[in-house]
Amino acid sequence: MMRISTKRRAAARPLAFASVAAAVVLTLTSLAAATEHVAADDASADHAAAGHASDAHSASPAQVKEALRHFSLFNMLVPHETEIALKSKVKGTPFEKTFIDHEDFVETVHLTHVFWAFGAFLLVLGLGFAARARLLVDENAGVLPATKIGALLLFEVIVGAVYKLMKDMMGAQEARRYFPIVGSLGIYIFIMNIFALLPFGTPATDNLNTNIGMAMTVFFATHYAGIRANGLKHHMAHLMGPVLALAPLIFVLEVVGHLVRPLSLSLRLMGNMTGDHNVLFEFLHFKIPLLPLPVMFLGLLVCVVQTIVFVMLSSVYISQAIGDGGHSEAEH
Repeated sequence: MMRISTKRRAAARPLAFASVAAAVVLTLTSLAAATEHVAADDASADHAAAGHASDAHSASPAQVKEALRHFSLFNMLVPHETEIALKSKVKGTPFEKTFIDHEDFVETVHLTHVFWAFGAFLLVLGLGFAARARLLVDENAGVLPATKIGALLLFEVIVGAVYKLMKDMMGAQEARRYFPIVGSLGIYIFIMNIFALLPFGTPATDNLNTNIGMAMTVFFATHYAGIRANGLKHHMAHLMGPVLALAPLIFVLEVVGHLVRPLSLSLRLMGNMTGDHNVLFEFLHFKIPLLPLPVMFLGLLVCVVQTIVFVMLSSVYISQAIGDGGHSEAEH
């Protein structure tokens, strides 16, 4: 009976998650539609204060719409004077320009992305402590499937899916060794993606600088895994290929391929999340309640799929480095 009951609870989980997701999306849509007028007024005022218009009421509809596109909770919490003060402090320091595109860090929307990335970090940390506290209080937690929707159930679903994926690729021992890196990135990316569906939310993953940092983590983890499993000499020999005469050419191609991997991971995630966020914004701009609902469901799917793609490719790269090889078909 216990086994049957456990199976029923496990089978009911997807339905429960779907119901909760539908309710959340519906609520967020209503909130976003109701607060759109306030956002437009505040964005117009902030746009004028930044020196792009002499008067908030003289700003053109196109200017207001573009300001609103990048408007988020950050602009409501942080006054423009604070941004100006921060700019004067970072001027002349390495933080004045962004690392990848060398844009002004304060005047552009990069500061907003840092705000949401840090918020995602705090949320993941809080969920982790909440799940840990549940495990310490309930001796059956972690042994039997969670029956209540909460932090522990979230981690059970994500951790179980990611670990199974990694175990199938590289074996249980190596999967346990590199799961903290890949699993943490998966949860972190998923939370940042979901922020795109919140009213006044911005996905930090639609910024190349954010994604490059995570992709470079995977890059270094990949080569560390290869060197640890096979030794430096064997790892370098693998990059030269099996034919000695073609070793110089193969080595150059392999190096280029490995250097392109972080860029590929970053651009794929950035492009999909930017497109998803822009499409949702256009539908919200109509100010018609429930009209953006289908787009928000598709956005939720995009958030999940892009997290899976990042985790899957990261697992493939590490698995190939450990298993001595083959060339990645997943890169294409």
